[in-house]
Amino acid sequence: MWKRLGVYIGLCGIVVSCSGTPAASSTPAVPATVTQAAAPVTATTVVAPDAPTASPINGGATTPTTFVVPTSTPSNVDAIDATAIAATVEAGLPATATPDASGLLASLQGETIVVGLYSTADASYFATIASGMLENYEDPHPLIIYRKTGSTFTEVARHDFVDYEYIAGIDLLPEYTNNNAQFLVWGGIGAHSSFSTRFAFDGTTLSKQAEYSSSSAAGAAELIDLDSDGKREIVADNTDYYVFCYACGVRLYGELIYVWDGSTFVEQRIQDSSDPQLQQAITYANAERWNKVAEALQKVGTPQNTADKWTIIQLERLVAKRTPSNDDAAPFLANVFFGDYDAAIALMRQYPARELVSAEGVFFTSEGMDGFSDLVSENVVRFTTTALTQDESLTSARFLRGWAQLLVDPRSPSGLADLQAVATADPFFTDVRNAIVGR
Repeated sequence: MWKRLGVYIGLCGIVVSCSGTPAASSTPAVPATVTQAAAPVTATTVVAPDAPTASPINGGATTPTTFVVPTSTPSNVDAIDATAIAATVEAGLPATATPDASGLLASLQGETIVVGLYSTADASYFATIASGMLENYEDPHPLIIYRKTGSTFTEVARHDFVDYEYIAGIDLLPEYTNNNAQFLVWGGIGAHSSFSTRFAFDGTTLSKQAEYSSSSAAGAAELIDLDSDGKREIVADNTDYYVFCYACGVRLYGELIYVWDGSTFVEQRIQDSSDPQLQQAITYANAERWNKVAEALQKVGTPQNTADKWTIIQLERLVAKRTPSNDDAAPFLANVFFGDYDAAIALMRQYPARELVSAEGVFFTSEGMDGFSDLVSENVVRFTTTALTQDESLTSARFLRGWAQLLVDPRSPSGLADLQAVATADPFFTDVRNAIVGR
């Protein structure tokens, strides 16, 4: 059942920052007027929300447009302004094909988001979009920018979402406004994917700056003040949710960080450092040995420059994301992704060698890898090869690489060479080699 005309106020992520984008603080003396940039001269009048009004969709009587007051974080938009804008946005949407007792209503699954962008001496600017999806998801889903001068709202720019997006919210970045607003529109696509699109508005032009996407419905990007300077950075999800399959729950965690450079957001990359301790951590990170990165970071002092600061922040966050937990769907692979090959082998040691050399063994079932031996082999070979390229003496990595190759090809020459090279280093390695050779 589609909702009636409704509105909820877009919330700023940090309450104190909301005051940086002031909206009108008093009720207009005359009814608010809304016009469109490309519309005829005659304006559409929107009355105050407490008075009954004709439906802008079908001309019949309807209940007053309602305003939903937030229960937690204060809004940055005046209720009268927000309600007037929301009513006009919803009036412009296609009508639903399913009427109710009061006639055809706007084809919304959600309500309407209204966010104050910023104000100048002459005007105030607002961004608005209907949340959820339209009934006909192939219809353009408009993001509209309104300018308020006096008591008149005029549409000055818009962007149509046309990829069947489900709109969930607008996140304003008031700390970067300065009469050139930066904000994210975010939501979902499909069953469990999400997007976040960054826009800029300079008073005339609405421009799409960047798009972030994720294979998880949890969100493609979030705003976090990573360096505690009062300004939030964009942290985009870069996790591989399909190591096996989405529902399998095996994840290879990652993220991308974007920092404001004074004019735009720039992706931060881990850079080489003149600090020898930090450089050691970077070297380990390049080899995907996050357990060693964690150890090296304990010896790093205060960063001496901005590049080192952001490198440390990124390394610390990636260590935290890659660190295995009790909730991992495949504990063995979680340790491989962390670079802790000894811990991965410790899990293998709990089983007889014969259970480790066949994808039908108990080891695979217990470790959440049942039916995915090819993908297990592929990931183990990739990560151990990266580590061995940096340090050829890693016996545990060589054992795992040999085992992984022989798992899918019992006669792999390179796999046999790896196991032969380390077989005498540990009786367990010898047992696994013998079990594979005798398979």
